[in-house]
Order: sequence, then C-alpha cells, then structure tokens
Amino acid sequence: MIRHHLDRILMCLVLVEILLVSTVYSVGISPTDLKINIEKGKETELMRNIQVLNPDVNPVHVTATVTGSVSQFITLEKTEFDLPAGPGMHSDLASPYQYVKISFKIPRELSQPKYNGEILFTEKSTKGGMLTTATQVGVYVELTIGSMAKAVFPMYMNALLMILVLVLFFSIFYKRK
Repeated sequence: MIRHHLDRILMCLVLVEILLVSTVYSVGISPTDLKINIEKGKETELMRNIQVLNPDVNPVHVTATVTGSVSQFITLEKTEFDLPAGPGMHSDLASPYQYVKISFKIPRELSQPKYNGEILFTEKSTKGGMLTTATQVGVYVELTIGSMAKAVFPMYMNALLMILVLVLFFSIFYKRK
C-alpha cells in the first residue's frame, strides 16, 4: 500500500519537474555591472549599452526597470521588447539580442558621494501554457561622485626608471675581473 503511494508521489514530482523545466527561461545580459565615476561639482551626461540576449528555443517578452538610489539619474531607451527564439542553451550559434541604451544625467550638486541600484530585466514566455514563470536578471549599477586622482608620470620619470633598470641589470650580470 505504501509502495503504491510512493509511486504516485514520485510520478507527480516527475510531471511537475517536466512542466517546470519546460517553462523556465533565462535571458543573458552583458555587462553584468556598471561602475561609473564622475567628478564632483560637474554636470555629466553619458550613455551605456546593455546587451540582452535569448539563448532559449522559446521567444520571450522582456521588461526593464531601475531600482535603488541610482534610479533618479537613469533613463532607459527601451523598457519593453520581445526577443525571438534562440538556438538553444547548448548551441554554438549566435543568440538573438537587443541593445538597451542607458542614459545617465547627473546634476552638478549631489547630496551623497555614492549611489547604487540595479537595472532589472524580467522575462516571460510569449507562449501560453499551464505553468509559466518569470525570471529576473539584473545589472548592478554603482555611481561614485568625487574627484578622481590621475597618475601622470612626466617623461623624465620614465627615462630615470629605464636608467635605474639598466644599472640594476649590469650590476647583476656584469662581473669585474
């Protein structure tokens, strides 16, 4: 009797697994993080692109949102789009993709030295089914405000460094007789 119930439970678990595996998709994103450094007291506008691709054999609908304190500076060119079916997760063929343009508009005066958040991409299958899931992947965004130190070596420093290397080389390999 118990064996019969265990067989039924196992069969139900296998069916649920098959249904779930067939409805879970995963878009890919590149890059996976954006770290932006700007000078303090300088109004800045810049653009970046994020590539969103669909390696799965099913088409997907993607929505993009921005979260966190950095969201006040970001505008997304596309917040909703469809990606056609890809070649499959284990294929060497190129996957269909879409670029999402991110515009940063940072004012001159800011109250904090650092802002962060995520650009989230949520995908849903465009095919109907009994069970569907939504998958979400994100790009971490970090915006740092402050003066950036620049290491600039004058030309004579490069020449002095080369002379020092030559002196060390000859002192090691040159033997006096």
